[in-house]
Amino acid sequence: MTFIQFIKSKSLWISVAIAVVILIVIAFISLKFLSVYTRHGEEITVPNLAKTDPDRAKLQLENIGLEMVVVDTMDFNKDFPPLSIVEQDPKADAKVKDGRTIYVKINAQNYASVTLPNLVDNTFRYAVSRIEGLGLVKGNVRYEPHLAEDVVIQIEQNGRILKEGDKVLKHSSIDFLLGDGSLSYKRRDSINQMFEDIAPAIDSIY
Repeated sequence: MTFIQFIKSKSLWISVAIAVVILIVIAFISLKFLSVYTRHGEEITVPNLAKTDPDRAKLQLENIGLEMVVVDTMDFNKDFPPLSIVEQDPKADAKVKDGRTIYVKINAQNYASVTLPNLVDNTFRYAVSRIEGLGLVKGNVRYEPHLAEDVVIQIEQNGRILKEGDKVLKHSSIDFLLGDGSLSYKRRDSINQMFEDIAPAIDSIY
């Protein structure tokens, strides 16, 4: 076979085509490896995830080569949207390696509820100390005629009468209806008046 025939032979061009394909594959793999290798060890700035929806935050982190895990749900914080991220570790702007996991804590959906103790017929000071210990807030206070002064007659929330065992949201306010003690004075005044009325009759007997 002459040189010209060899050049024109089909087997030569098949071999050339195979060699070209192999070179392209090797070049592609080399470039891919080089890209991964040069990125390896590169530091990534952690974004601020506060107040972000967890699903959106997870996608945001994946796009820059990071991962996210929710580790806890915290007590409701009114400064953050419900179920949004409250805390993260590492913190925002920290420098981390590619593939690092960011651990986050999310806000509860609402305040936790607490169970009311018996407050009726107790002093106002005692009742306030009890509700504040439960994370509740003293609301409006009003009085009505009663034998005892500053004694709890009734507790309410948004116009609803509450009783022992009812559940209310933490940090909500409790309204009080207290006795003003006026009936005890009226009773004492009535007794005094009665003695004043019968005193002359008693004196006339003696």
